[in-house]
Amino acid sequence: MKFLPVLLGVSLAANAALVVFGLSGGGLSESFPGGVAASGRAGAAGGGGEAGVTRRAEPATGQGRAIAAALNGGDTEALRDELRAAGVDEDLIRTVVGTRIWKRYEDRMRALQTGSAADQPWWKNDDSFWSTQHREQREAMKALQAEIKAERERVLGPDPEAKPGGAPWLERHYGFLPAAKREALQQMEQDYNELAQDLRREAKGFSMPEDAEKARFLEAEKRRDLAAMLSPEELADYDLRQSRTAQNLRWQMTRMDATEVEYRAIFEIRKDFDEQFADRDAYGNLIRPRDQADGGKARQEAEKAMQAQLKNALGPDRYRAYVRSNDQDYQQLQNATKRFGLPPDTPARLFDLRDEVPRAALRVADDANLTPAQKRAELNKLVAETRDRVRGTLGPDVAKVYFDHNGMQWLRQLESGMIIIYDENGGQQHRQVEQASKPKAAASPKN
Repeated sequence: MKFLPVLLGVSLAANAALVVFGLSGGGLSESFPGGVAASGRAGAAGGGGEAGVTRRAEPATGQGRAIAAALNGGDTEALRDELRAAGVDEDLIRTVVGTRIWKRYEDRMRALQTGSAADQPWWKNDDSFWSTQHREQREAMKALQAEIKAERERVLGPDPEAKPGGAPWLERHYGFLPAAKREALQQMEQDYNELAQDLRREAKGFSMPEDAEKARFLEAEKRRDLAAMLSPEELADYDLRQSRTAQNLRWQMTRMDATEVEYRAIFEIRKDFDEQFADRDAYGNLIRPRDQADGGKARQEAEKAMQAQLKNALGPDRYRAYVRSNDQDYQQLQNATKRFGLPPDTPARLFDLRDEVPRAALRVADDANLTPAQKRAELNKLVAETRDRVRGTLGPDVAKVYFDHNGMQWLRQLESGMIIIYDENGGQQHRQVEQASKPKAAASPKN
């Protein structure tokens, strides 16, 4: 739990108290015996629960002195009743009383949040980079959070503004489940994430084979628990949202502006490939080298099959959008377009130059009427014209940054006499201008 929301809550509570006292006709010195400073320390001895709280039996009056007594005494039920008697809005009552409840637990919560990082010099990172809390601290933190929540609901009742599905991010990730399962699933994932943090902390940045084996065991156990908790349909929906493939695809689908139908089709094809050839497990541990002798060729063949499936499922135009959405050059152009309000087709128009310009370069290279020096001169002219087109589209300042960040590396290669030809899958073939034979394969196709 972060302290900034708490500080904001305290500020709101203090302002609310001033409003209440103004409405009830009591001045600060009258409402708070001993002045404002006294109120800041009142009830500080109450470290949690109802210890040290003196309850009133008399009916609520809504007067400033009674409100002050409830605040200073830590009697949250009396404070609630006094504020209601004073005619304070219920939302404001929840803020003031909720903050007063929090104050009883603040010291305990702060004690649990201290970790080894607190003792580290400011110019160093803590050794336990992945988490400053050990398992016992995390368990105590969860128990304390549950205790605070229960106390708030006991005094104030359930939050009427809370949506059945919870926070928006919960709805986004778990909206396919009934409310009871959402909470259970969220807790399960939190537990497994904490266990994974423990493994990473123990590894201290240097993983051994047994660490990867532990991580694989953890992943298998989580999968069994998921299958036991969720129906097959729910598990399939979970994978669509939370699996490793889903996490890897999310940004690419954003760049591609994929529809849900397209995402589901891509997911099914990619999931099969990822399950068979993933380099790392869900916790970042290396499973197998990409170039291992027994799997390199099989992986290449599987990639080709996957690309053919994707093209068939999406059609040529949308498959092209899928391929370029995974290209860093295209992503740079998208980012520049968004930031500077350029026409929406700017990324596609400039990205397509990597097909148009190399084709023109090949015509120059194959022109038997040109000497090698003339060919180089024509290519340099083609490069200069292309750079001018980019500057004219992006503007000189944006284009300079784009080129400085390795935009259109293929154009730099062309400037040095190397023609790069891209296939429909994003793979490359290289050809020297003076080379008479066909281009030779230089890189495996990209996903």
